[in-house]
Amino acid sequence: MDFILASQSKTRCCILRNAALPFCNISPNIDELNIMKSLVSEGTPHRDIPNVLAEFKAKKISSKNIDSWVLGCDQILSLDGEVFSKPDSKAQLSANISQMAGKTHQLITANVIYKGAKPMWRHTAVSNLTMHPMSPLEVQNFVTKFWLEAQNSSAGYCFEKTPHLFSKVKGNWFDIMGISISQILNFLHQNNYANIATTPKIVAVLGSPISHSRSPIMHRYWLQKNNICGDYIAIDTPEKNFSNTVNVLAEVGVSGFNVTLPHKEAALNLSHSKTKRALEIGAANTLIVDSSGNILADNTDGYGFISNLEANGGSWLPNAGPALVIGAGGAARAILVSLLAAGTPQIYLTNRTKSRAQNLSVELSDKIEVIDWDEKEEWLSRISTLVNTTSLGMTGKPALTISLKTLNKKALVTDLVYTPVKTPLLTQAEKLGFNTVSGVGMLLYQGVPGFHQWFGLPPKVDLELVKLVSG
Repeated sequence: MDFILASQSKTRCCILRNAALPFCNISPNIDELNIMKSLVSEGTPHRDIPNVLAEFKAKKISSKNIDSWVLGCDQILSLDGEVFSKPDSKAQLSANISQMAGKTHQLITANVIYKGAKPMWRHTAVSNLTMHPMSPLEVQNFVTKFWLEAQNSSAGYCFEKTPHLFSKVKGNWFDIMGISISQILNFLHQNNYANIATTPKIVAVLGSPISHSRSPIMHRYWLQKNNICGDYIAIDTPEKNFSNTVNVLAEVGVSGFNVTLPHKEAALNLSHSKTKRALEIGAANTLIVDSSGNILADNTDGYGFISNLEANGGSWLPNAGPALVIGAGGAARAILVSLLAAGTPQIYLTNRTKSRAQNLSVELSDKIEVIDWDEKEEWLSRISTLVNTTSLGMTGKPALTISLKTLNKKALVTDLVYTPVKTPLLTQAEKLGFNTVSGVGMLLYQGVPGFHQWFGLPPKVDLELVKLVSG
């Protein structure tokens, strides 16, 4: 193998794969902790410590692989003159986080490349991260949730999972992850090696909860299918930290975001510019960060909804008759706007909190009539399209309580929920012989415009992807 990573780090391996750089990885098996302790006791400047460790790794592997380029990397956390090591217990992690809370620390990342047992290149990056103040209870909750990941993190907080912990960050995503990939590739390109490899673009989906999201499956499929260097990750983001988290991630180089519950309205408000459809809907599910750090807000939910019904709804036509939309949240806004734009002549809207539906109808159109939640079944015989936009029926949530026995026999039933793919509502509709469309297609089609904006290529929704996301 021409390029070797002297590390077993899953994060560094993932970044190299996402950059399309062929490599193998070999563990150098050095006693990092004792070497670091020795360097600290000798008064070694903190900036030099990761350099020494990275060089130990690269030199050891290079001595046995003379013809290969060998990359050694290391990272330390420095705060108030102290070097933090990987936590070896929950108590140590708790103490470290408590000490970092409310303060600015440095992550020092060193990269060294050897060839022929000789150093050929080195690079050091210093990132400054300011953590929000944290109460003892918040620290305890963090330790409980992230202990398994923290054991393998030099910082102890797994930034890729916890950017909400930080009020300000000055640095680069990849430096923070522990490998300065852009500088590494620049060096290799200058030496006529790995000319195809490119610094990956990073995009994230933000929500809370987010574990159910299948967006990473979809976007990673498109990235691999189209040989694009990049990655798409899911980050659970508390509502109170949403805006600051977006700004922090944009600052470190994340190219864009999908946004799901409960952040869609906040996403629109924090953007620097907004598309027409995002303004009409009053919420955003897609954010694009330009080279200057400015954020464009878009909403592709309506596009995805209509595209899904057109592709999978058989002979469905939006203007065939009225629609009944269940729910009045951010997703409902997109559905209402898209149905009206597609020519649906009348929409009946119902929500458990009737006042929210009433406010929405007044804001959007006089073609929207609000009906009582408990009377929704009385309107089923009049409609051609039934849409559930609530979370009822989602895995872990109660089912939507409704009988479809009086539904117009030619009506189409669709559910925005896609976990499970067949919700109780769709199962009931299928048993009664109605045309049904799952929410998976909407997920896929709404992702197309965002992927195009972030990665520069319009992806295709194909059967392989449908099966992958539905599985």
